Amino acid sequence: MENMTLYQKILESNLINFIIMVSVLVFIFKKAKLGVFFDKMADEIRNSVMSSADAAQAALKEYKEAKRSTRNTESEKAEILNKAKNSALNMENSAKEHLLGEEKLLDEKCAEKINDDVNRVKNKTADEIFDVIVKLSEEEVKRCLLSADNGIGMQKAILDKSIDEIENLGEIKF
Repeated sequence: MENMTLYQKILESNLINFIIMVSVLVFIFKKAKLGVFFDKMADEIRNSVMSSADAAQAALKEYKEAKRSTRNTESEKAEILNKAKNSALNMENSAKEHLLGEEKLLDEKCAEKINDDVNRVKNKTADEIFDVIVKLSEEEVKRCLLSADNGIGMQKAILDKSIDEIENLGEIKF
């Protein structure tokens, strides 16, 4: 076997098979356009990596913003509490003012009602007193007129005096 020719050595070494196989694969790649397919896959992978990098940058930026905002949480909390306290105080003051106004209005209405009641009672009492005086005056006049001791002049004087008193009382009433 040592005398083998170069041709025989090539056939036995599978070099030709390898070259044929590579040629067939190259032909298949060209006909099936696998190069374009591989390019598309490479582009998709590249785009995916780029979008992942952009998303990572956005996430990092959002994380930094969140971290910054958590630093101010205590001051924002204190500010919100202060605003709430101020609002509560304003509401309390407003309620007090409203209550004082209502109390003043109620006092005025009560005072007006009391004055009306007092005036009504005064008028009623005055009417009752007037009626009693009129009755008493009539009785006195009748008694004087009917008594025989006084005489006619006395009756006339008493009658005039009674009439004057009744007229004076009538003026008081109106």
